[in-house]
Amino acid sequence: MIIHKQKYFLSHMPDVQECNDSISALNDQWDNIKLLSEINCPIQSKSVLPNMTKIQAGFIDLQQELIDTLVAEKLKKMEQKITSKTQVAIDILIRNLFERTADIGFLATDDDIRRFVDNSERTDSDRNLILSRMRDYVAKYSVYEDIIVLDSNYCVLANLDEHNKILGKRITGPNLIKTMEGNVPFVEYFKNSKLQYGNKNSHIFSSRICREGTSQAIGLICLCFRFENEMTQIFEKLTNDYDGSVITIIDDTNTVIASSDINHVPVDTVIEPVESNVNGIVYYRGSAYISKTIPTLGYQNYFGLGWKGHIMLPLSLAFHDNRNLKNIDSAVTLGLMHQADSFSTELNAIINKTQTINGSLKRIVYNGQIIAKDDHIDEEYSRLKPILRAIGRIGTNTSSLFQSSVANLFSTVVSTSLVDTSFLASLCVDIMDRNLYERANDCRWWALDSTIRRILSKEEISSDHQKTLTDILIYINNLYTVYSNLFVFDKTGTIIAVSNPNQSGDLGKQLVNPYINEILSNANPEKYFVSPFEQTDLYTNRYTYIYGASIIDFNNQNRTVGGIGIVFDSDCQFKHILQESLNPDNDTFAVFTDRKKQIISSTNDAYQVGSILNLPDQLFTVPNGETRSEILVYENSYYSIGCACSSSYREYKKSDGYHNDVIAFVLEKMADYSEITVTENTDKEIEQSDFSFSAASDLKKLATFVINGQVYGIEQTYVIEALEASKTISMPGTNAVIRGAVEFNDQYYAVVDALALFDKDIPSLNSLHLLMLQLTDDEMIAIQVEKLVSVLEINIADIQPVEISSAITGIICLTDGSDRTILEMDPQIILEKLIENQVSENLAAALPLLDATETI
Repeated sequence: MIIHKQKYFLSHMPDVQECNDSISALNDQWDNIKLLSEINCPIQSKSVLPNMTKIQAGFIDLQQELIDTLVAEKLKKMEQKITSKTQVAIDILIRNLFERTADIGFLATDDDIRRFVDNSERTDSDRNLILSRMRDYVAKYSVYEDIIVLDSNYCVLANLDEHNKILGKRITGPNLIKTMEGNVPFVEYFKNSKLQYGNKNSHIFSSRICREGTSQAIGLICLCFRFENEMTQIFEKLTNDYDGSVITIIDDTNTVIASSDINHVPVDTVIEPVESNVNGIVYYRGSAYISKTIPTLGYQNYFGLGWKGHIMLPLSLAFHDNRNLKNIDSAVTLGLMHQADSFSTELNAIINKTQTINGSLKRIVYNGQIIAKDDHIDEEYSRLKPILRAIGRIGTNTSSLFQSSVANLFSTVVSTSLVDTSFLASLCVDIMDRNLYERANDCRWWALDSTIRRILSKEEISSDHQKTLTDILIYINNLYTVYSNLFVFDKTGTIIAVSNPNQSGDLGKQLVNPYINEILSNANPEKYFVSPFEQTDLYTNRYTYIYGASIIDFNNQNRTVGGIGIVFDSDCQFKHILQESLNPDNDTFAVFTDRKKQIISSTNDAYQVGSILNLPDQLFTVPNGETRSEILVYENSYYSIGCACSSSYREYKKSDGYHNDVIAFVLEKMADYSEITVTENTDKEIEQSDFSFSAASDLKKLATFVINGQVYGIEQTYVIEALEASKTISMPGTNAVIRGAVEFNDQYYAVVDALALFDKDIPSLNSLHLLMLQLTDDEMIAIQVEKLVSVLEINIADIQPVEISSAITGIICLTDGSDRTILEMDPQIILEKLIENQVSENLAAALPLLDATETI
């Protein structure tokens, strides 16, 4: 059974469930406060309760939106991880098997093997020679369990594995018959075969051996791939994070043919597949698992036997990866949060809605404080005070909880990218190591070719010999398409044959490179040599690696008679590796470099091969086989950058003496960079407890608020109500002072920028609220404010007169050493300034237009 409902996952996300429970508890507090307000303050609750009910409804909607988004992001994070793992498992296997399709084509035309099969009078000595020949081949490749040669009657003529007692036996079967009688380059199959011992499925490539110059089949050659050994290595890398997942390879009947945990999911188990685009829950042995089934992407139009990757992650462990962002620079984190709309619209929407709810809560408390102006409701107001304080606490708790939840969501979004980029970088270098392992082996294989060795062993090499060499190289290059050219050079380093006609100008060229000299001075067929990654005219003056091996005299194992060079098509192949590894849904690019920052390949054309990748030095010190990831500001954007350094694959770079560190970088753009001024937060709430009262001083009630970071105050009697700034309506006559109009009690009033009124060069910023001010019996306006503070009672004696400002009549300095001040603004001065600037004339003409519009 497969379950797809997203809500099902919530109970398995402890942190999200805890968040949901906490928000629900806050909602219960809402209900309690509404009830208390209605009982204790029947008059004032009439104005408070409607707003509270509206805010509560928005609060509940936001709760659901937040929880849904948290669940979705955690699912996305988990899904990216397991999908990538599964895709890698099947695709790396397919890449490896693709290389085998070339090997079988090469060995099926090996002259020594062909002559051995065609010789009806072959002897044990002949067999031992061919076994020695095949051992030389397998010594270069540790991917084969056995190589088996059969004649046209399906009788085994030779096989490498001494434990496999099949020599002289006649072994037939549908796939061998299909190979012998068919006309295809090879037949691939995976099944229990008499060609190998043991009760297991064998992975075999078989191909016809034809008489030279004809299509007449004279025998077969079979390559037995070390399937279990290869899968062990693949699974080892993909399960080293110990997340509890089981990765399997399944065939077209959904039967497991390889498992990362055979004790838990044994081979031959039939599993329930899950489409790759579905978050599916399946039950296996009584436990729930999140599962994915992923088909291969194929490689150069090779798709193997139709196998798929399948992963099973225990639901109980799926969401326990709670990586945080403590190691990321706080300025970078803050900057990213300010750019949330660029990389997560859901996150940005929740941030904005949280701010809206907090602002609404603040207005409820603020309006509750300014309601009591008449003595006859002061007694009720005294009962309202604790309720307002409780609402304030709910606001603080709501703000804290949502900030924590948004931070959690932010952490999930960013850490998903960090994990993804580092994993993809690791994948890139792993595929590169595997790819170049094949190149190190290819050059040594082809250097063993008897025809090539015989020709190079001659004192004189004729034009006919050169043509034979050229034909061999062309045939090989057609099988192995990752090379731009193959070339053979003699003992003087002079090129005598090439596979690519476009490189025929290289014929006769004498090579003096250090790696060429090493090839010519070596007589060990096990060694290979690699050029530095550099520009070379052998690759039309582009950068590449050239792998080479020594060609040993056919009659003298201690004499080197030349060498073979294989020019890796690095432009195409490295870029292909990087492109295939990237997540197409993200704004990403990838780069290969060396430790000196020189670019080897890039999917971004702006980063040219041979140039320098200008990233921090520490990223280039990542140890072999390890990964690193960071969020950095790079080229005016925020990037999640993952990097990984190459390690080894089988014996390549491990025990063969070759060292060449390559680092893969995957860069995912998170957002454009815009400089955020991070200042120390001095905006500490000013509360009534910050002031002491003197019996000898009269008190003044000030409604306080913030404009551009400064706290201002206006005598409470002038303040009617706080409104949302979003209610401002654009209108004719709008200018630096008049920012629009607002509807209040069925009439329209001007929205005034109080600071711009006094100094047009200092407009107010980030206005979230409006304060309705009753300037006279006939004049009312709204002023823009950034933040609402509180209604405070202050000793008149503590208000110091100010005579040097046209806008401010007094200043209150807090005595707690914080340098905080409250500037008292006189509404009468605002009115005078409006008249002085003749702003009222614009209003007189514009406001009736809105009234008229409403009546139409």
